[in-house]
Amino acid sequence: MSFNYTKFIVVILSLILCISLIIFFVLNRESSMNELTECNLNSNASTFKDFHGDFSLVDEQGFNVSSNSILDRPSLLYFGYTFCPDICPFDLMRNSQAIELLEQENIKIRPIFISVDPLRDTPAVLKDFTAFHHPNMIGLTGSEEQLDAVKKIYRVYSEIPKNSAQDYIVNHSTFSYFILPEEGVQTYFTRKENPKKLAEAMKCIIEKKMNKN
Repeated sequence: MSFNYTKFIVVILSLILCISLIIFFVLNRESSMNELTECNLNSNASTFKDFHGDFSLVDEQGFNVSSNSILDRPSLLYFGYTFCPDICPFDLMRNSQAIELLEQENIKIRPIFISVDPLRDTPAVLKDFTAFHHPNMIGLTGSEEQLDAVKKIYRVYSEIPKNSAQDYIVNHSTFSYFILPEEGVQTYFTRKENPKKLAEAMKCIIEKKMNKN
């Protein structure tokens, strides 16, 4: 039986192509991992590619505002409620401290607080609450339908107990999302991270985006 050189060459070329593709994906993965390590991120922007969508909420003045007007600059977004006894105030204080660290370097981040307790968190209540935490913090609320829409976008969990008294506790997720305009969520922060870590990560992301442009 004669040796088929054509078939042999095709097999060799196919192997070379497969090896090249493997090397390409490995290098890209290592590059992404290096970027994550450099910016101290929990994940990269590709993780949140489905975290997008238009929504509208009610601001502290009682006006309807759109997602485009809310997220028109780098923002740090947190979901909670003003009657929260400990977790929300701590997280918001941490977020504000991180933003203040960046303000010292002339990096502006908008702090945003979306209430998951629309029954008690009226615009007037939100206005006093956000002013206490940071002068530039924006408080947002809305109808149950409006809040359900925005919670769905950011995969936020919250539950108000049925037949609750005035001092009821709302169970809710506690992630903070760093968002860039037109690019969406870049990463999230958990409760274990301190203000310095948040500030360093957000600064790193912004610098990388500027370098790419």
